[in-house]
Amino acid sequence: MTEPIRAELAGGVPAWILHRPGAGVTTVTLWTLTGSRYEDEDLSGGTHLLEHILMQAPLPGGGRPVDLLEALGGEANAVTSRDHLVLYARVPTSETLAALDVLSRALAEPVITAEVLEAERRVVQEELRLAASDPADVVHDLFFDAAFPGGALGRPVGGTAGSVGGLELEALRAHHARWTRAGTVAAVICGGADPEALLRALETGPLGALPPAGPLPEPERPRFGGGGRRTLALNSDSAGVVLGGPAVPYGDRLLPAWQVLMDLVADASSALLTEEIRNRRGLSYEMWGFTNAYRDAGVWRAFVSTAPENVGEVVETAVALLEERAGLGWTGEEVALAARRTAGLFRLEAEESLEEALLYGRYGLLGGDPHWTLDTQVAAIRAVTSDDVLAALRAAVDPLVIAIAGID
Repeated sequence: MTEPIRAELAGGVPAWILHRPGAGVTTVTLWTLTGSRYEDEDLSGGTHLLEHILMQAPLPGGGRPVDLLEALGGEANAVTSRDHLVLYARVPTSETLAALDVLSRALAEPVITAEVLEAERRVVQEELRLAASDPADVVHDLFFDAAFPGGALGRPVGGTAGSVGGLELEALRAHHARWTRAGTVAAVICGGADPEALLRALETGPLGALPPAGPLPEPERPRFGGGGRRTLALNSDSAGVVLGGPAVPYGDRLLPAWQVLMDLVADASSALLTEEIRNRRGLSYEMWGFTNAYRDAGVWRAFVSTAPENVGEVVETAVALLEERAGLGWTGEEVALAARRTAGLFRLEAEESLEEALLYGRYGLLGGDPHWTLDTQVAAIRAVTSDDVLAALRAAVDPLVIAIAGID
């Protein structure tokens, strides 16, 4: 992996270029370093709705961003999380400058009209309706609400149908203006496009003319609500189960250990929960483990999809296995193998230009580490010890949050 080219536009916008000489595809990602946890409570779901609007609102001169980007032979989309909003486009490298222009105008100069707002409001409400009836989807909102009750980090990223229905045009315009500034916007571009041409286009484009950031409030400091169990009744032939709890933020020395722990708990085919619940008992087809890091907090989750009648056995088995393993740990050899798998998956993920750009945005921009590289992260994962993993596991099970969706 080559060292990223890191620059800062004259106005203060960070621009990182991950150059892949000769690559036929380039991904442009534009970041707003805010997300649902930065919303006022009466604006819940506003960032996610804004994401939809930015990709659909016609630009001055005509054309919706998503259509213009698809016309370049590419694909475009956006992602909203608790800590960020990202607009992205994957295009043939020869079309990179055109894609950058479209995305930059979409982010910095949108024409947010009442017509577009109402159309996308309906789309988002339909998205929320579908998610609310899917146990494998809604169980994660249930988990976050239990983990951070009453707090901004615990609210659903997309809000609720009711909160989205109450969002007003001027409030969304103000929310956009508040966060689309030089201090909160950044660009990460990965692929074969010429770095010097990209930097010139960024400097002379809309991102180079963004106003400076004024004093912005810090997000509400997350308060973990302790352990416990939350259940949501749904009329469904499947159930979603999440076991999880607090983890660590970006930059924490033990974050690599938590990532290795997830491989040992639920990610690998031979992982602790996978081996017993899926492979031996046949109670689940879909299982995974994941650690979410934020600037000032973190959570871990092990997800299991199962039949409603199996929920009791799944939960009882998972809790017993985790508590037993917290007393035993894993051998150095087992941890080394899991670290090798985890590090390898980072490299495999970064093979795609979009995923590499997202990794640098999350760990570098959001994590506040301008010198972060994939190589250093892989090295940190490979250096994880069995003592590190045991410390993470003991923190993981005390306290433990259990969320269950799909039981009448």
